[in-house]
Amino acid sequence: MKQLSRRAFLRTGTAVAGAVSLAGCSSLGIARAPRFRKTGDKLNMAFIGSGGRGAQNLKEFYELGEQVVALCDVDRGRLDQSANAVKERCPDARKYQDFRELLAKEKDLDAVVVSTPDHMHAAAAIAAMKQGCHVYVEKPLVRTVWEARHFEKVAKSCGVVTQMGNNGNGSDFQRRKIEVVQSGVFGEISEIHISTNRPIWPQGLNRPEGCDPVPGTLAWDCWLGVAPERPFKAGVYHGFKWRGWFDFGTGAMGDMACHGMSFFFRALELHEVLTAETVKTTEKFKETFPLATTVKLVVRSGRQRKPVTVYWYDGNTKPADEVCPEAVATWGSMPAQSTLIIGDKGKMMNDAVCMKGEPKFRGFAQHDATKDTPVTLPRVKNHHWEFAEAIRGGAKPFSHIDHSIPLTEMVLLGCVSQRVSGKLKFDAKACRFTNSSEANQLLKPYIRDGWRIG
Repeated sequence: MKQLSRRAFLRTGTAVAGAVSLAGCSSLGIARAPRFRKTGDKLNMAFIGSGGRGAQNLKEFYELGEQVVALCDVDRGRLDQSANAVKERCPDARKYQDFRELLAKEKDLDAVVVSTPDHMHAAAAIAAMKQGCHVYVEKPLVRTVWEARHFEKVAKSCGVVTQMGNNGNGSDFQRRKIEVVQSGVFGEISEIHISTNRPIWPQGLNRPEGCDPVPGTLAWDCWLGVAPERPFKAGVYHGFKWRGWFDFGTGAMGDMACHGMSFFFRALELHEVLTAETVKTTEKFKETFPLATTVKLVVRSGRQRKPVTVYWYDGNTKPADEVCPEAVATWGSMPAQSTLIIGDKGKMMNDAVCMKGEPKFRGFAQHDATKDTPVTLPRVKNHHWEFAEAIRGGAKPFSHIDHSIPLTEMVLLGCVSQRVSGKLKFDAKACRFTNSSEANQLLKPYIRDGWRIG
C-alpha cells in the first residue's frame, strides 16, 4: 500500500486537515473533515462500549487527561459505572445507549473509541469516521474481510487517524522483538508457531432454546445491532459470553491473534494470505467456533522470497515437541501460550533465541547474536498515548490502517477456515476464495434491516 500521502497528512496535522475536500467524498456520505489539535490540547472524546475493554480504554484516555464528552453502552448499569469513573474531572459527560443517537447529537468530537462486541466495530467506527472523528477500535478491527476493506476505504477518504487496540504495539518489548527479527539474524523464516489458552468463554455449543425477559437496563435491539434477530437469553450472549458465537465474535483467533501475530507480521512485512486451512479441530457446531483448532496460513512476505507458514493453536493446544527440540531441552516441553519463529540460521521463542547448532535457548537481551541489535523504531509512552499524540500532529500510530487492515484480514481468513473445511485458496486482489463458494459467503457480514455499515 502507498503510505506517503497518509504519513504526510499525519505529520502536518491541522495544516493539511483544512485541505481535505469533502466534495470528492460525497459518495461516501462524509459529513466533515477531521479536526487535528495542537500539542497540549485536550481531545474531546466519546466512548462506544464501556464494559470490559471499554472500561480499560476509558481509564487509559481519562488518565492521559483527555476530555470525556460522551459515553455509550447498551447496558445502563455499565453506562452509569463509566460515568461515575470519570465524574471527578468530566461530570457532564452525556450518556447514550444507541451510538447512532450519540453521533447525531455530539458535533464537537475529535475522537471516538469503539469497544463493543466484534460485530458492531465496523458500524460504529465507520459512522464515526464519516463524522470526521479519529477512531481507536478494539481488536479485531472488524468481524469480516469485507468490513476491513470498507473500513480502509472510508479511513483513507476521511483522512482520519486510526488505531487498533492491540495495545502491546506500544510497548518497548514488542518493538525490540521487531528489531531483532528484522535484523535478519535468523535468516529466512520458514515457519511460525503461535499458541494460546483461549477460549476462556463459552463456545463449542448449540443455541439454547426459549427466551428470557430482557432486563430493563438493557437495550437488546442495540446490542444485536447489525446481527440477525434472535431472542434474549440470560447469561448466553450479553456480558463476556458473545465472543465464540459466529454472529457476534471471532473466537479465540479474533481475540488473541491480533496481539500475538502483530510483531512478526510487521517484522516480516507479511501481507497477502495465499491459503488458509484448519488442519486439526475438535467437534464443529452450527453457530459457535470449535473448542480447539490448529490453523495453517501461508502468507506472502515483503522481506523474503518464500512465503511464511504460520500455525495457530488455540484451546490450550500447542506444537508437538518435535517441532523444536531445543525448546524441549530448555524448558522440558514446548511452552504453552508461546510464539516460535523458525529460520534457517536460528530460532526465537518469546524473549529467547537459539542459533543454529546451539542446544538451548537464551534470552535475546544477553545472547551475543542479538544483544547489540540496533534500535531502529521509536519508543512511546503507550499505545493510547500514541493515538492521541497523532491527532495532535505526532507520528503515525503503529496500528494505523496500513498495519491493522492486512493483519486483521489475515486473522479473519483464519477464522473462515475454522468454519469451512479444506485448504482455502485466497485471491487477495479479487477478495475471494478461488475454490470455495461456501467460504466466500463468509467474507461479508449479515446486516439487519434498520442498521447499516457505512
